[in-house]
Amino acid sequence: MNDRTSSILAIRPKINNIDNNIDSKEIESFQNKVLRPLLKFQNDLLLQIFTDYINQYKGKFYKLPRQEKLGYIHYALLKNQRLRSMILGTIVGLFTIEDYFFYRLNKSSLNKRIITMTTERIQVQSNYFSDNSRK
Repeated sequence: MNDRTSSILAIRPKINNIDNNIDSKEIESFQNKVLRPLLKFQNDLLLQIFTDYINQYKGKFYKLPRQEKLGYIHYALLKNQRLRSMILGTIVGLFTIEDYFFYRLNKSSLNKRIITMTTERIQVQSNYFSDNSRK
């Protein structure tokens, strides 16, 4: 293993409660072995990226009721191409070369999974975003 691959694999958190069933689809296996650990590892950065995004729009987000905040998060990650690209780059940048080869073959499906998983992560942690979190 080269130094980059070893380093990347060493920083990935181990997630024990994932079903690593041999019969699972390759994409599901990739999601569980690669995407989930990377999203967990990058969680604080993803939250800060989204904080910067909502602050860019003058904090309208902070005034919304909880349910509308969840919709705002979903819509932002669905429609804002710049934000989507930033999120995808944050995750893809920590792929090993082997991960990248698999990603390249399944890019559309995996991009959708990354954005969906990120949306869910940010929505679950929406309490993180308050007027106090403006930095």
